[in-house]
Amino acid sequence: MLRAFAAALVVLLGGFACTDDADPQKPGGFAGSGGTGGTGGASGVVCPVRFTYKPAAGVAPSSVALAGEWNEFDSSAVMAGPDASGTFSADLELAPGVWAYKLVFGGDDWRLDDNHGYRKYVDGLENSGLRVRDCSLPALVVGETNKTRASAGAGTYSAKLSYEAPVSGDALASVTGVLQHAGTETELPQSAISVDGTSVQVALDGLADGKYTALLYATDEKGRQSEGARLVFWLEPEHFDWRDALIYMIVTDRFKNGDPSNDTGTTAGVQDARGDFKNGDLEGIRQKIADGTLDKLGIRALWLTPFQTNPTSAYLASDQTHMVTGYHGYWPVKAREVDPRLGGEAALKALVKEAHAHGIRILIDYVVNHVHEDHEYFKQHPDWFRTGCVCGTAGCDWTAQALECLFTPYLPDVNWSNNAAGEQFVEDAVWWLSEFDLDGIRVDAVKHVEDAAITNLSTRVRDEFEKGGTKYFLMGETAMGWSDCGLDCNKFQYDTISRYIGKHALDGQFDFVLYHSVPYRVFAYDEFGMKHADFWAQASQAQYPSGSIMTPFIGSHDSQRFVSLATYRGQPGFEQSIPHNQWDNLAGPPQDAEPYQRHRSALAWLMGLPGAPLLYYGDEYGEWGGSDPGNRAMWRDTNALSADEQAVLSLAQKLGTARRDVPALRRGTYRSLFATETVLVTARETPASGVAIVAVSRDPQATNSSVTVPPSLGLKEGQTLSDKLGGPSVTLTGGQLSVDLGAYAAAIFVP
Repeated sequence: MLRAFAAALVVLLGGFACTDDADPQKPGGFAGSGGTGGTGGASGVVCPVRFTYKPAAGVAPSSVALAGEWNEFDSSAVMAGPDASGTFSADLELAPGVWAYKLVFGGDDWRLDDNHGYRKYVDGLENSGLRVRDCSLPALVVGETNKTRASAGAGTYSAKLSYEAPVSGDALASVTGVLQHAGTETELPQSAISVDGTSVQVALDGLADGKYTALLYATDEKGRQSEGARLVFWLEPEHFDWRDALIYMIVTDRFKNGDPSNDTGTTAGVQDARGDFKNGDLEGIRQKIADGTLDKLGIRALWLTPFQTNPTSAYLASDQTHMVTGYHGYWPVKAREVDPRLGGEAALKALVKEAHAHGIRILIDYVVNHVHEDHEYFKQHPDWFRTGCVCGTAGCDWTAQALECLFTPYLPDVNWSNNAAGEQFVEDAVWWLSEFDLDGIRVDAVKHVEDAAITNLSTRVRDEFEKGGTKYFLMGETAMGWSDCGLDCNKFQYDTISRYIGKHALDGQFDFVLYHSVPYRVFAYDEFGMKHADFWAQASQAQYPSGSIMTPFIGSHDSQRFVSLATYRGQPGFEQSIPHNQWDNLAGPPQDAEPYQRHRSALAWLMGLPGAPLLYYGDEYGEWGGSDPGNRAMWRDTNALSADEQAVLSLAQKLGTARRDVPALRRGTYRSLFATETVLVTARETPASGVAIVAVSRDPQATNSSVTVPPSLGLKEGQTLSDKLGGPSVTLTGGQLSVDLGAYAAAIFVP
């Protein structure tokens, strides 16, 4: 592990085990191009740095050299050690900045540092990155933190910090701070801060529920002030775990128009109105949070499409015929500006404040792969971007050229091997999280950027926001497929998604393998049965990295609406027909109840899965539509729904409420109990929270199933379990439950 010693605090950022393969090549040159650090800080200060490295268990190099920009990647710079604990060490003097380095085992085995994940490129080669802070300033280092909540309004929070003197050795003179909560900022009273030499303690009490950020500043005897030590914490009735999150995804422009004053007219050149702005905005979302619409669904997190300002003109869609706008937010032209058509900064801050008052977290959708050609960075720094072939055209494969191909000609590709570009996009992400009090990031198009984009972003977020004890959620989108050929031939799919998950990377990703193997194939098409659904749900638990929080889903802004897939099932060539058509022969509403019934079964299956499931806006009532933009119709409120849609909404609310109220349903281990081609019964169990049993039928007829309950679940003979969805209770008799389900019905049984 790398640490700061002597008079300087050295911030060393994360690691990514998936990329730590041996690299026999050293970077060819000193300092590299487009780098940050490596050439001395502007102030001319030099900081003492103690660098330590402890190999992973089972790794025992005879020697370890530390080769970096400071010594022209000299592989003969052997570190001292190993000591009795197996640790190697070296003392350095470096200017503030980010320095590239590699570890060299045994003289010729060049490696990335498997303990730390920050990366820096030199001459096109990826290296580990050592971030050295400006040691001419004092610093506060966060240590132990603690919080309690006896009741509403009686919350406490405490933290211990230590003072790091500047390199000049000047002593601590004072510590001040501010507390941010519910959109307001107040000064911390001096009575809440105690100082004893170089030890600092903060103690707060009488706190109301909600999210807080405390920022503490140390001032030395020469009047120099540290950067803020950030302590983020939540006080709420139950400790929140990201496995508790039912995530609701909203295309902001397509949800609700809450403020007509920011409406925009039709855009010149747009032939099909579905490809233009519809005037949904952030205020519209805030209103539906405030009136409890999302609470009724059990929503604990919102993923909103990108906030950044998009261009005002229309551009060619992928069909090279239709003109469309950036209503979706994925064509940013400004780095740090909330699109005025969505309501601007004030509207976003009001939305976040409202969401936090309801215990709902907000995820920013962050585009790391590209910008629009009108973006300020592309105009100012064209060398930060790639321009070239378009993905999917001749000689420009989506996979083989994943890093360099452009999604469209007007979306320049961010070159993360340019260190200045990478640092700026990471800084911008930190700004968005800080400025608007956001709670995590959905990272767009993960496999289309260098690994360093994910490691550097993740590492910086962890270091900047998590020291106070609150976890920020980092979820990725790595679009993959599935083949009906067993686990082995799908290993590439799983491994590609898993590549970006880890201690110094993402917390989880969308489970594309599960999506393409189960929801529409089992519940919409009848291509496979419930045994198939059970097999691939279990595969997800086994194939992804331990501790990952995956996001299963049955629909998104990039897929056809589930109800339409169920509507056109069985048509000749249905996989290429109406539901998949974008601009003509459009999908229409279902003509009978069956697509909605199938949708209800799919929702019940989804809500019983581990992870942080995704509910795409409108899927709570069974919105219909084909491919983009047909799958992005305006959201409809309760009074605009048909009877079939009302029935879907009623079940979705019961399912979401059950997931919110039953800890085992959120955090329990997945366990298969019973499966036929049409009925699946599973258990979610946890030692701390007991058990929940989920039964789902896709049978068009009523069914009865005798389900054997293993003693290890802890249920007692004669024990009665109630159905959280409102159906009849069941009693354990002779070690079995007799489960009656109606057509396309579900039940969630709890003691």
